[in-house]
Amino acid sequence: MVKQIFFLFAICALLADVCLAGDALSDADKKNTAVVDFEKQVREVAEKTAADARAKREQERLEKAKAAANKVAGNDGAGMRVFKYKKDGATMFSDSVPYKTQYEVVVYNSCYACSITSSVNWYNTRLHLTEFSDTISLAAKQYKVDVGFIRAIIHAESAFNPLARSRKGAMGLMQLMPGTAKDMGVADTSNPEQNIKGGVKYLAALLQTFSGNEALAAAAYNAGAGAVTRYSGIPPYEETQTYVKRVKILSDRYKTQKQLAKN
Repeated sequence: MVKQIFFLFAICALLADVCLAGDALSDADKKNTAVVDFEKQVREVAEKTAADARAKREQERLEKAKAAANKVAGNDGAGMRVFKYKKDGATMFSDSVPYKTQYEVVVYNSCYACSITSSVNWYNTRLHLTEFSDTISLAAKQYKVDVGFIRAIIHAESAFNPLARSRKGAMGLMQLMPGTAKDMGVADTSNPEQNIKGGVKYLAALLQTFSGNEALAAAAYNAGAGAVTRYSGIPPYEETQTYVKRVKILSDRYKTQKQLAKN
């Protein structure tokens, strides 16, 4: 009987040790789990912080790229910029700066000098005195149009951006419409030489129509010869009147620079 009682005590003691060991193991597991959860949380916070930092840097890069593109385009924000680039051998267009890809900026602006809300100071804005000099000089001599007046028209139309294109379809430095380009013998309006030659030829025709009056020729270049004839002068369109005034300012400045160069 004593042996049986002793045996029962032994079994209970053994079971108690097992239970205590189980409780101790459970506490250790809980501690390990808590450590793992904390480390996971720290890692998640670190990854989110890094992702936010990358997103911020990318946003800053895009803003800088857009600012640079705006500067290259040479406009005051009145137009819409389209980015032309190559992808897998195909020509692509986008309204946002392509990522890590070389691109060209195509500017969609109805007319650089036509916006009545333009913030450009036309009396001191930088002149383009050397761009396309040979082509402009040759066209000026061939069609007997003043170089300063030609540069003023190009400046007013596209700000000397050969990739400029309006929503109406006018293209290039002198913003030739398809019909005008065809009439002037221009096969490729994106070609600066052809565009300038065709534009000056058209300008010469307008000057002849309006007896050499540059203001009327400028008005006709903007609104059409029919409108100038119909109103017997500069049409009462706010855009056209604004355009003519700015072309006159630019023309006077370009002609003054030309005279200074001769002295």
